[in-house]
Amino acid sequence: MRRIGVITSGGDAPGTNACVRVLVRRCLAAGIDPVGIFDSWDGLLAGTVRVLEREDVVGIVQTAGTILRSARSRLFLEPGDAERALEALAAHGVEGLIVVGGNGSLTAASILAESGFPVVGVPKTIDNDVPGTDTTVGFRTAVQVATDALDNLRATAESHSRVMVLEVMGRNAGWIGVESAIAGGADLALVPERAFRMEDVYDRLRKRHEVHGRNYSIVVVAEGARDEGGILSPVASAKDRLGRPRLEGVGMVLAREIESRLGYPSRCTVLGYLQRSTAPVAADRILATRLSDAAFELLLAGESGVMAGLEGGQVSPVDLHGIAGGNRRISDADLRLADVFG
Repeated sequence: MRRIGVITSGGDAPGTNACVRVLVRRCLAAGIDPVGIFDSWDGLLAGTVRVLEREDVVGIVQTAGTILRSARSRLFLEPGDAERALEALAAHGVEGLIVVGGNGSLTAASILAESGFPVVGVPKTIDNDVPGTDTTVGFRTAVQVATDALDNLRATAESHSRVMVLEVMGRNAGWIGVESAIAGGADLALVPERAFRMEDVYDRLRKRHEVHGRNYSIVVVAEGARDEGGILSPVASAKDRLGRPRLEGVGMVLAREIESRLGYPSRCTVLGYLQRSTAPVAADRILATRLSDAAFELLLAGESGVMAGLEGGQVSPVDLHGIAGGNRRISDADLRLADVFG
């Protein structure tokens, strides 16, 4: 191959720049032109594409965001979109493509691969919900941000005898919520995978305060969490470019309901994009390097329609067709840990 394209798509995640850095440096060392595709798939069609130089990736391993910028594109949602993408890639002389992204991006990569174009994926999302890999680039940093927030909120919760609710990201999967609850010692974690009753939430907090004599509690709630009675139905004030509602308000509603029902002063903190915009922790920088290096090797070896996944500590190719549109959800064992040790 003479030219390999690199694209970062979907929501940004800490460690994405480390992926780009590895791919650019591997290409240059092999005498291959690394072609940066800016602004995701829309940028490909718009022609915001250029060959990257070594200087473009100097000092970016420790930075958040993506130098290639990103977006949630509607490309590949309509018939004929794959042909449009193939024409654009051909116009820029791109002979192979590495897609760094989450579920939607890797589904698009699968569609492109089925059209006969060489494509390899790198799983990148703070939600950690891509099937076929134990961990995705960006997840560890998001968990660290949430854990740090829980550590800090504990001080003000205890000082003011309050229930502090921390709302974290997690539309369909509660990985950030569960793992930060375990690491931060939260008293309760509410996630999309498990339906719950508000009465059970009240009972648990009441027991902690009135039986065990605690003057505060810490609750983690994922933005996509739902109770059986529909009280925590989030406000969908708008939709993104893919037509999905932008979730907000679950944490605020939960704090209000707790205070109204139990009388405990309750406050909510919404982490939001702080989970995405922090410099990657060492684990994400290393994972990004390992997976991107493996993706480059797979592409040069003639593999296509696969992603570089981490399973049991080992990096191996995973069929994109088998994971496209999937969602890796939390197991009962993970939920039990959050219940017991949170």
